[in-house]
Amino acid sequence: MVVLLNKAKNVLLDVLFPPLCLNCRENLDDRNNLICQNCLGLIQFNNTLFCPVCRARLAENKKICHFDSQYLLAAAGNYDDTVLQNLIHYFKYRSFQNLAPILGEILVKYLNLLNLKSLNPKSFIIIPVPLHSKRQRERGFNQAKLLAEIIAKKLNLETSEALERIKPTKPQVKLKDTEERRKNVADCFTIKNPELIRDKNIILVDDVFTSGATMDEAVKIIKKNGAKRIITLVLAKA
Repeated sequence: MVVLLNKAKNVLLDVLFPPLCLNCRENLDDRNNLICQNCLGLIQFNNTLFCPVCRARLAENKKICHFDSQYLLAAAGNYDDTVLQNLIHYFKYRSFQNLAPILGEILVKYLNLLNLKSLNPKSFIIIPVPLHSKRQRERGFNQAKLLAEIIAKKLNLETSEALERIKPTKPQVKLKDTEERRKNVADCFTIKNPELIRDKNIILVDDVFTSGATMDEAVKIIKKNGAKRIITLVLAKA
């Protein structure tokens, strides 16, 4: 009886509120998909790592410039990709938490496109960029943590929440000046237990990379506590 009632409810929902693709607004066959296959296929994937300072492509996954940078940037796509931008917006600002599996798969696909054999990806642990506890209560979830968990499960890697945000900060998107952004996140992170990251290679996960201020600050404290190689992984870079 319960199964029949649920089916009837779903049929009624589909009639009254037909599921629409979040990007093109066309009808979907399954309301659990959220985006149609046509739109998903429009996303343009990158196939290299990048310099986090000048955004130069690193075709051989090693530095060719800005050798003093402490990490490499891995960005699945670019923020001017309207499909990817829309998905990130719904995920981050409109609480579409169930987009996490789709976006997680995008990151996994991108990682599979990279030739990371020389970096030995199995030697890495995954750390999500944390939200401050107040911000996480407001949003209801940490988008970076959801993505990190999906990647770790798909690639059979260990995750750690060693990184902690101890200072509430303004949303970076509201600060247009790079210097303002750097001041906003200065000293906002700490490491709860340095033993968790000492001598480890780290994949640091977040949703987007714009000015790089947040990642720079997170990498600084991670490096200070003894981590070795760091790759920052995001869905899109500006």
